[in-house]
Amino acid sequence: MRTHAGTGRSSRPGTRGFEAELRDGRRVWVRPITPADKSGLIAGLARLSPRSRYLRFHRMVERLSDDELRYLTEVDLRNHFAWVAVSLDEPGQPGIGVIRYVRDAADRRAAEMAITIVDDWQGVGLGRLLLETLLVSAMMNGIEWLRAIVLPEDEAALRLFRGVGGRPGGGEGGALIVDIPVSSPGRTLLASAPHQALQPGVGAAALHRTRTSTEVRS
Repeated sequence: MRTHAGTGRSSRPGTRGFEAELRDGRRVWVRPITPADKSGLIAGLARLSPRSRYLRFHRMVERLSDDELRYLTEVDLRNHFAWVAVSLDEPGQPGIGVIRYVRDAADRRAAEMAITIVDDWQGVGLGRLLLETLLVSAMMNGIEWLRAIVLPEDEAALRLFRGVGGRPGGGEGGALIVDIPVSSPGRTLLASAPHQALQPGVGAAALHRTRTSTEVRS
């Protein structure tokens, strides 16, 4: 996987983020979500198979309401943070993945997280890239644990979360609760460039000017 932090190659000029090349050679641009992404979420939902929708929402979802779209895109990037991945190689450069956390009001050190990737972009390393990026954002905002609610049959999500130290446990309604430590001494990050750009003291400005690249195996 190859990553480039900055804005020079962005499909959205002026937005902070980074480019990454996935295992199959396809390129994505990863950036914080904005209110302008409402139409992208609608289009992304339409690309999800019924099974993927069910695994993500634990119910069948045909459309997102206006209130849901506002909630999912109008975020403060501290207590509610979301990254979106767009395809740099498809016409119109559509959104193909999103990951987010929402801080727990009762325990400010914890947050619930969720990830969605359209079917034809699954299994190529995008989930791991987005999860690592969210972990760094959570760490910078004082969050120590991410919690994911996962159906037992969602083997891909469970494998992804276990890969960064997640521990599945009992839940409600047949779902599992996976607690993921934000900081883990034994964790190996697959893509270091975006994480270097997100370090405290560097922040958003570096995402506009850094020209670091790194290639690692994943």
